[in-house]
Amino acid sequence: MTLAARPLDIAPWLFCTKRGEGYFDEETGQASGWDSMWQRFMARLLEETKITERFTEHDLRGKVGSDAESLERARQLLGHADTKITERVYRRKPEVVRPLR
Repeated sequence: MTLAARPLDIAPWLFCTKRGEGYFDEETGQASGWDSMWQRFMARLLEETKITERFTEHDLRGKVGSDAESLERARQLLGHADTKITERVYRRKPEVVRPLR
């Protein structure tokens, strides 16, 4: 999970600078350096892995919602108060159900 990738004792951000600061500056409303960092990451990812299609950081959130084992777990991971938005926006994979017989 994300905590394994970025433990909270290092920084509260999943994506942070080398100093542990977030890229978003609340005073200016700008994400300084983020776009160029993401583009370099994406170029390296496409070159060094089997991934062939570009994606955005927003797609990572959608994947978390889709891959969670249940709707309730997806709601918890995404921090939603109600499962309605989780189900409508983030549950992109069909639910696997077991037949009664």
